[in-house]
Amino acid sequence: MSWIENVGTSNYNGLQVGLTRRYQPGVQFGVAYTWSKALGVGSSDGETLSRFLSRKVWNYGLAYYDQTHMFIVNYLWDLPKASRVAPSAVVRWAFDNWQLSGITNVSSGLPQSVNFTTVDNADITGGGDGVRPVVVAPIPLSRSERGFSRWFNTAAFARPAQGTFGNAAIRVYRGPGISNWDMNL
Repeated sequence: MSWIENVGTSNYNGLQVGLTRRYQPGVQFGVAYTWSKALGVGSSDGETLSRFLSRKVWNYGLAYYDQTHMFIVNYLWDLPKASRVAPSAVVRWAFDNWQLSGITNVSSGLPQSVNFTTVDNADITGGGDGVRPVVVAPIPLSRSERGFSRWFNTAAFARPAQGTFGNAAIRVYRGPGISNWDMNL
């Protein structure tokens, strides 16, 4: 008999600070920072929850949307009117009333999972809730070792012994951070 249940819990704790300043008409600047932690069980749609093992052990961990640090800067500047320097209808029409605005987001990376499969189709656990790799070494790499095609230590994982479930957490490393610059003219 199959039993499907829509259950999951999560908790979010964060410190959020924001500051906006209007220096004069036409100039505005804002800064926001968030330091947070999001943990949970079943934090994403379609995430398989444990049926036999303890959910607090097997499924509880960093939520897929956890970003520890988020730094946001926004700005708006009404550019000087060019018709003040070169007064004419054409200059006023083409070069007056322009604004430069933007939002910059610099954030830490999102938690990532590691999947486990075998090439010999070995049945490690005999069924049930699945299997995860065994963590045998530190997973994060130093900044100098990271690259586009290598973000974490792949040698940190080993095949679990027959009849065991592995000890890796649900999300074991963080992906690359975000640096997004949106500017408008």
